[in-house]
Amino acid sequence: MCKTERISRNMKAKIVLIRHGMTQGNQEHRYVGTTDEGMLPESVEELRGMQKFWQKQVPMNRRTATDSVHDEVEIAPGKITCEQYSEKNENKNQVVYVSPYLRAKQTADILFPDAGKVEIAEFAECRFGEFEYKNYAELNGNPDYQRYIDSGGTTAFPGGETKAGFTDRVMRGFEKVFVDAESREGQKRLRCDVSSRIETAHTSLSDTIIIVAHGGTIMALMDQLSEPHKDYFDWQVKPGEGIAGWLEATADGMQIVSYEKMKLPHGMKNGA
Repeated sequence: MCKTERISRNMKAKIVLIRHGMTQGNQEHRYVGTTDEGMLPESVEELRGMQKFWQKQVPMNRRTATDSVHDEVEIAPGKITCEQYSEKNENKNQVVYVSPYLRAKQTADILFPDAGKVEIAEFAECRFGEFEYKNYAELNGNPDYQRYIDSGGTTAFPGGETKAGFTDRVMRGFEKVFVDAESREGQKRLRCDVSSRIETAHTSLSDTIIIVAHGGTIMALMDQLSEPHKDYFDWQVKPGEGIAGWLEATADGMQIVSYEKMKLPHGMKNGA
């Protein structure tokens, strides 16, 4: 369970984590971190074929267009702005929390075209430093790469992040997501005149928390939140696939339970 001081009451929500579609670098087994490349054309088409599959896993909440959202979220100390709605995303029902990189934005737009998009900078992929956009064949024989492999992936990428530092960054982003989702729910309940109910026991969010990001982002989140716990490298998912479960938040912290890897139906490609 991940400890946090940001939880004001018990909360439960369905959560779905989706890795972006296939890029050229993914296809060539490269470290694709800060390289802001888009998806392969064939991956775009494959994702369009996966839209119904993912939307079936994420039933959209049927709110009206008048249920707009707030502009700022209270996160002590002070306020943060979630850069949430561009003009085209105003007044949309469900929202998707997305990495700032093009490949993730493309995926979110294809899979959930009717959802608003909230960009979370902390969900960017790990910074691979000198290994950026290189693959095993190009790094083989590199002493820095060998040291990284020998460490089990715990040492810093030369000129980049450590796994621990990356995970801390991702979790800061997730706390923003949680506070934002909780605030949206509170506002909706106030508009529906049911605010008195949120003081009791366990509040269930009516919207699914959807995150579209990167393989590393998903690994970091599940390493910190999965219960029963599985380690970072156990959470690798292929492009276009992901994980679904239930987020439980109490005064003791947050955890994702009843989770499962969402693999594509037989015969549906994902470019892997």
